[in-house]
Amino acid sequence: MNEHPLEPLIHHYLAEKDITQGTYDLFKIILDQYVTFLKEHSIDSLNTSDVIAFLEMKKDEGCSTRWTNHQIGVLKNFYRYLRLNQQRLGLPEVYAFDIMHPIKREILDHNEFKPILSTEQAKQLLSFCKERRHTRSQFRDYAIVYLMLTTGVRSVEVRRAKRKDLKRVKRQLVLYIQGKGKTAADAYVKIPEGLEQAINDYLSLRKDNNPFLFIGHSRHQTTPYLSRSFVIKMFKQLMKDAGLEETQVTAHGLRHTAATMNLLRGGSLESTRQLLRHTNVSTTMIYAHHVGQMKDEPENEIERLILNDK
Repeated sequence: MNEHPLEPLIHHYLAEKDITQGTYDLFKIILDQYVTFLKEHSIDSLNTSDVIAFLEMKKDEGCSTRWTNHQIGVLKNFYRYLRLNQQRLGLPEVYAFDIMHPIKREILDHNEFKPILSTEQAKQLLSFCKERRHTRSQFRDYAIVYLMLTTGVRSVEVRRAKRKDLKRVKRQLVLYIQGKGKTAADAYVKIPEGLEQAINDYLSLRKDNNPFLFIGHSRHQTTPYLSRSFVIKMFKQLMKDAGLEETQVTAHGLRHTAATMNLLRGGSLESTRQLLRHTNVSTTMIYAHHVGQMKDEPENEIERLILNDK
């Protein structure tokens, strides 16, 4: 596949950005995905409609509103750089126009509760992943789903996890994790016995020296760690194969599921805050409200009142 006209410009852009390695990686992932979309559709021109088509495609793949806003922000920043440096970089006049101007970030509804798995559905997913294990990838997928369902870790924390982050504190195995916005693995989650066995089963099949805990096993894998898009697609396929596609639960939905299950089992709001590692308990309150709504059954009570059903 030939080089796209934007690829050398992306290289210039990132080289001149004074950003952390984590931000650099985020920008490069989004811009690489954007260029791949343009190349696959043989698009060389600069049009707002093409950016919109790219964003719609990523939504169809399961990208959240938050991630869509990341993509919009990065593309706005990139095209602003091209507009301001059009003459310096000797670019055609078309680059002097901001094609991202009409595109606005989407409004986040922080009170909106995303779909979660019921206890039965969570068991169905975990059992399916366990029973289908034959390849290294399937052993990996089972361990990832198990980890996310029981500890509430984010997919980015799964992707960042390294083998050395697994440590035993007294008799308890824990996984130190690099949380969202963090630069070091300075928090940890406890690993239940069943999950420990699932991780050990997976690692026993690996003969590589890759430091990351979960990796890709395709010969086309180009990075030492799993990409965000890989996890999205992997989980989407798992849900389809497990017969749970209609739940519309995403990989991040397993975090919501873990939090809700902790409250349903009788766990306190504070223990749920600690499970999710929220800084403020007010962030955790949405789960309490959701569980309260699940337990309250006004519809059934109204029906019983109308029908005088004792």
